[in-house]
Parts: sequence; structure tokens; C-alpha cells
Amino acid sequence: MPLKQRLTDEDRDEITKDVDDLDANYINQMKDAGIDEDLLQQFRDLTIELGKERGEQK
Repeated sequence: MPLKQRLTDEDRDEITKDVDDLDANYINQMKDAGIDEDLLQQFRDLTIELGKERGEQK
């Protein structure tokens, strides 16, 4: 998937629904590579937490 392609809500699943498009693309690539679902969930949680921290620093 090209990085510049915007994902719609229909393109997202439970793991990618709350992250930005770039992180969703990374998650989809890791999923396609066979990364364990628990690790994908951890990555998602970390990206959400980092996004919150960055938002508080502004």
C-alpha cells in the first residue's frame, strides 16, 4: 500500500482503527509479514500513547 494513500474507516480493522495512517500502514505490513497479533496490539498501544504524549507537549 502506498504511504500517501489515505485509509478510510472501511479499510481499518480493530487494530488500526485508532492510529494515524502511517502507523496503520506499518501495522498492516507487519501483519502481512506474519507478526504475532499480540505484538501488533502492543505496537498499536505504544503508538497511541506516544501520540497522546506528543499532543500534551504542544
